Amino acid sequence: MKMTIGLSIILAAGLMACGKAPKIQSGTTVGTTQSGNVDPNNPGMDPTATGMLTCSLTDGKQYKGFGNVNLVAGRPTEVAKDGDRFRVKPYTSLSGEYTRVMGAVPASLTANAATFAAAPERWYVTTEASAVTLFTSYRVAYEAGLALAGSDSKYAAAPTESTATENCTTFARQAWNRLPSVDEVNACKNVALVVTAAETDIKARWAYTLASVLTAAGFLAY
Repeated sequence: MKMTIGLSIILAAGLMACGKAPKIQSGTTVGTTQSGNVDPNNPGMDPTATGMLTCSLTDGKQYKGFGNVNLVAGRPTEVAKDGDRFRVKPYTSLSGEYTRVMGAVPASLTANAATFAAAPERWYVTTEASAVTLFTSYRVAYEAGLALAGSDSKYAAAPTESTATENCTTFARQAWNRLPSVDEVNACKNVALVVTAAETDIKARWAYTLASVLTAAGFLAY
């Protein structure tokens, strides 16, 4: 049953990942806006934003080669545009992301470092997703969700239309650093109210629901 639920949740997470990314101004945290304003007609979009989020050469780590030559010198500033906005977060950032959202790092994340192509301290290529990393991400997210559901009283009772709406909206906003759309909230609620309806363990139902949010592009990509 867990395999069936897991596959259903990954499909639900795929629904949450659809659509173009919002135009967001660069801030101290990727996905946040400098003004903090939100356009009600475009959840996640800063109405004062004038351009897409960019990544300049000064934003990241500088790599030096032989002769102290900067290996990224001459590379143009990258501009994130529409559907090409998301990149898979590298393994090195996932522990910090889980701590930010869940308050702790799941043990299975560390155990699966090789699955996420954890890179040594040297130059390496951009992280890419695969079926293996996606399913492993779901397993890690379920572990984290189960721990949170067991410690937070708002997950003590079985999901209802009201609690599923509230918890999906609140948790997705925290995990993705933006307001979820109506369709994204509905996809999350579908996991809580339909996909996991046969699950008798209330904490497990909420864990599956939270895992669907943590397996979406809003959390696994930037």
